[in-house]
Amino acid sequence: MKDLTILNQASALARHAGRQHAIVAENIANADTPGFKARTLPAFDPKLAEDAQNGSLTAARRLMEPTELRTGAAAPNGNTVSLDEQMALSVDAQGQHRAAMAVYRKTLELLRLSVTSR
Repeated sequence: MKDLTILNQASALARHAGRQHAIVAENIANADTPGFKARTLPAFDPKLAEDAQNGSLTAARRLMEPTELRTGAAAPNGNTVSLDEQMALSVDAQGQHRAAMAVYRKTLELLRLSVTSR
């Protein structure tokens, strides 16, 4: 079984955050569409990311497959998009992406230091 390095995990987290952000954008774009059901991704799971990297299609689907977001009551037209909730999900996805990019930056700094011996 191949180990999930910190860079591979950061990459998986960045992809997950990007996918979540795209789903949030789709939800917001359909906020007035009658009958539209808001969707989201399950929380990022490093174990699922490792399994997906090792070739498990089931793990990859579970990590990146959106599901219906079940919160609150639907609007009279059947739409379940809450703009407040979508903004919170967007901020969370942005934070995950920033964390992944920070790992990349710090890793590059360490590599530069090891090469330049400063």
